[in-house]
Amino acid sequence: MSRAVKVAIGVALVGAVVSLARRLGDYSEHGDHGDSEDVLRAYYEAWSSGDADGVRDLLAEGYTGHVHTLSGTDDQDAKTVAARIKSHQSAFDHVEYEVEDVVSRNGEAAARLTMRARHRETGKNAKTTGLSILRIEDGRIAEEWSSWDYHGLAAQLGLE
Repeated sequence: MSRAVKVAIGVALVGAVVSLARRLGDYSEHGDHGDSEDVLRAYYEAWSSGDADGVRDLLAEGYTGHVHTLSGTDDQDAKTVAARIKSHQSAFDHVEYEVEDVVSRNGEAAARLTMRARHRETGKNAKTTGLSILRIEDGRIAEEWSSWDYHGLAAQLGLE
């Protein structure tokens, strides 16, 4: 099964879980979801604006990111995230991350996301979807797991 198909299945599963959680009322009535969701939204707002300092302020001292990339899963620290933001900002403009759905409880927030941007080199507009889970401690992101449809993005840009 191709990676793109696996990512599509994962996105569909998160959408189904979000829908079920909303129907059960757990989505908005219980737990500390507001704080975790607020941190998640602030994180992707900072990514949208290319604000590496803003992202860094949201990361805990011992932050670890487990990011699924084209070559596998990379473990990253806060310094690596700042470098990724700068690299991302040089590759894309008009970047917007949209938080589609959030499930949040017990200090974790999971989201289905869409990124829209224009690729500077090709001038093409692109859209990609992803999944992110953040573990929040004391109002900061301690750990992140994320996966994006990089194959689909590369195909849209004619880079595959």
